[in-house]
Amino acid sequence: MKKAVALLLLLIFAGFSYANDTYFFTSGGNLIPAEEQDVSVQMRSEVISIVLESDHYEVTVDFNFYNTGKELELLVGFPFFAAGGGHGRIWDFKCWTNGEMSDYSDMPIDREFSNSNFDARELENAYTRIIRFPAKMSTATKVSYKSEYGSDGAGFIIKYLYGTGSSWKGAIGKMTVRLENRMPYQRPDSFTLPEGDASAFTRKGDNKWEAQFSQIEPKYTDCISIHTRDILDDTGPKSFPAYFRFAEQRANQNLLFWYTKPQLRIVRNTIYALHGYDFKSEDLQQLFSNRGRYWNPPYEVNPSFREDELSETERYNIRLILQEEERRGK
Repeated sequence: MKKAVALLLLLIFAGFSYANDTYFFTSGGNLIPAEEQDVSVQMRSEVISIVLESDHYEVTVDFNFYNTGKELELLVGFPFFAAGGGHGRIWDFKCWTNGEMSDYSDMPIDREFSNSNFDARELENAYTRIIRFPAKMSTATKVSYKSEYGSDGAGFIIKYLYGTGSSWKGAIGKMTVRLENRMPYQRPDSFTLPEGDASAFTRKGDNKWEAQFSQIEPKYTDCISIHTRDILDDTGPKSFPAYFRFAEQRANQNLLFWYTKPQLRIVRNTIYALHGYDFKSEDLQQLFSNRGRYWNPPYEVNPSFREDELSETERYNIRLILQEEERRGK
């Protein structure tokens, strides 16, 4: 009997990722990847919610399936994938079926299996549970977990492998990607998405964005990737403010799109900090005293600071950022 497994954890370039459903046989107590599209269940929709915290990220995925054929019982689970000899660390894994939390078991995967679509050599195990898909009916499933970030040296990496959703019948009907950023000093910077570029996202709140895609027919290894970057572009190898664009270039609204309102305040005041402004706010005093010690030259209070020391570009960027902060509201 064909079995199904959901959510593949993949470590790529030191970034951890998780995946849509894909299929497995069971043989000798091991899971073996099965052929794609050999099932009557469609993935009508999925909502991928990603929350970026300071030291980890959280993912919740809501799936809606529809069984076009006879009733099926499928083994749905969470396989662990460690590429390049690394191991992704996740915790607080939970799963639900039609709103009820499910128990899950740990099963080994046959790592010798491979075909044109799948190579299981780096798969290790899967958290599995049986799900019943009634005939001609919808079934809602959900998973959530927390994970460590990957890193590329300049920022954090988040990956979600959605290509394994190609194993279900037909295309993925609709995919919604929701992103929330709670990191104080990192912003989303670049994306790999099912269609198009970062312009697919619309703002839903000061630190919340959403993108929607439809009728997706992915390749088996397609990923959503999110790379973050320091809000001041203080990423080296040169010392700050070598790459701080707000001091040398006029910004625009598009550039500010991925900054939260608190981050905009930091960027705006960094322009003043480069001229030695003596901040009255305790949080800014602490921020620039800590981060500013590594600048070249280091941050020091200039008791004779005057506004006319700012360049026209700096004054323009301060006005632009202030306007954006006011637009965001409280």
